[in-house]
Amino acid sequence: MTQTILHVVDVPAPPGDVFAAIEGPDGLAHWWTTKVAEADGVIAFSFVPDVFNPQMRVEERTSPNAVAWTCVGGAQQWAGASIRFDIREHEGGSRLVFRQGYGMELDEESFGIYNFNWGYYLESLLEYCKTGAGKPFPAP
Repeated sequence: MTQTILHVVDVPAPPGDVFAAIEGPDGLAHWWTTKVAEADGVIAFSFVPDVFNPQMRVEERTSPNAVAWTCVGGAQQWAGASIRFDIREHEGGSRLVFRQGYGMELDEESFGIYNFNWGYYLESLLEYCKTGAGKPFPAP
C-alpha cells in the first residue's frame, strides 16, 4: 500500500514568490529548517544531528510551477520518498498542492507525525510568503 501525504494551501502571494520560497536553500531556510545547503543537485536539511537530516535530490525545478525531490539519504524512514510542490495561480494568489509519497510502509503513528509536521511547516511557509517571517526549525 502506497502512503501519500497531501496538503492544499492557498497562499496570498504570486506563484513566483511561492516558488522562490521552495526552490532552494535561501527560501527553505526561512520556513522549514534554518540549516539548508545544496551541492551537486542535492539539498541537505539539518534538523537533529545523527537522527533526521534528509538529503533531497532535486528532480524538477520548473519556475514558477513545480519543485520535486527524492530523498536519497539522511532520513532512513524517508528513504526513496518523493516530495512534490505544485503551484498555480488561484484567486489572486497561489494554490500550493503538496504531496509526499513514501518509499516504504510506515506505521500509523509515524505517518501521523509526518502529516502533522508537514501541516505545521506548510503553515510556516504560508506565513513566510505573507509576512516575510516563517517558523523554521532552529537547527543546532
